[in-house]
Amino acid sequence: MWSVLTLFGAVGMVSLTWFWATVEQLRWVVCSWAILILAGLILTDLSIFLGWGEVLIRLCPLWLGLSAIGYLYTGVGMRSRTFVLMGFIHLLGILVLPYCGVMQFLSTGLIMTVSLLLLAELQWDMQSSSDYNQLTPQQKQFNQVQSQRRQMSS
Repeated sequence: MWSVLTLFGAVGMVSLTWFWATVEQLRWVVCSWAILILAGLILTDLSIFLGWGEVLIRLCPLWLGLSAIGYLYTGVGMRSRTFVLMGFIHLLGILVLPYCGVMQFLSTGLIMTVSLLLLAELQWDMQSSSDYNQLTPQQKQFNQVQSQRRQMSS
């Protein structure tokens, strides 16, 4: 059931971000996240169903590592220090996990949740990589207004 839910989430992520990724010429970032999620899901499910103990005991570092790779790709693609920082926080989380004992799953969940909350609340330092040829005049106007607001609040 969780695997199906994860697949729905991945499909939702791709469908909700595809237009923006096309405009910003970042489809490869969205595809990379989809591949990372699918790879993690396959490894997790196979380890459960085939009893791969070595993988099962390393699920937390596996998912933190996959997330770190995704955030680093996103940071490079968007030229965003915020996402690169999130990638390094996830890598640091892998180093801290051995000290969490039986609370590794909780610690992993907290690292991922706090990272997502911060990304949802903080302004990213993304540098646009496109000229927005695919946007309508109204969408371009909206982007200009938003850019002016960000500059005024900085």
